[in-house]
Amino acid sequence: MQLYGFAAGPYQTNCYLLAGDGSAVVIDPGMHTHDRVVDLLEEHGLELEAVVLTHGHIDHTRDAGQLARRFSVPVYIHPADAFMLEGGEGVSPQSQILFDAANMTPVSDLRSLQDGQRVTLAGVDTLVRHAPGHSPGSVLLIADEFAFTGDVLFQGSIGRTDLPHSDPAAMDASLRGPVWEMADALQLLPGHGGVTSMRAERSGNPFLRNLR
Repeated sequence: MQLYGFAAGPYQTNCYLLAGDGSAVVIDPGMHTHDRVVDLLEEHGLELEAVVLTHGHIDHTRDAGQLARRFSVPVYIHPADAFMLEGGEGVSPQSQILFDAANMTPVSDLRSLQDGQRVTLAGVDTLVRHAPGHSPGSVLLIADEFAFTGDVLFQGSIGRTDLPHSDPAAMDASLRGPVWEMADALQLLPGHGGVTSMRAERSGNPFLRNLR
């Protein structure tokens, strides 16, 4: 297994490429990720099998349709956030303009991620946990050694809950439930900022410490 990550776009959103046995899955291809993902696939001789989205905000999804169309692959998202792929819904009008939402490539093959579902990403067995709050359809993608946390949990912080369709009460429930239940040893790969661990966040993240 190989994992490649880089930040891109106006909000420096983390995009990840998970690879194994010649295939790859891209997680959260935001704005200006298309060319970099293509370069990584070509450099390492990988075939893209899917695009997977931790949630629907445009800074995480801007290039999803373009990559899906180029490689004829499906896009996976929780159904509660699927509407955001239509013209960049779910963010402010200013963000829609900033990310050129009007010119997003539509997704033709959209598939659902459901809570408790197990999906194989480039050969890696992964558990989907629904963790709403930042957005209605935010998910955690949890493997044996690492988890993609999207904008649910960051190093020392959590995702905003003052955006359209955000829900502070749902975020609190997610932190107390699926987030808190993640194993200490997991390496956490968030949607923004640096890599961390569940052990470090459980002990040092004020939003988790306040749950005690």
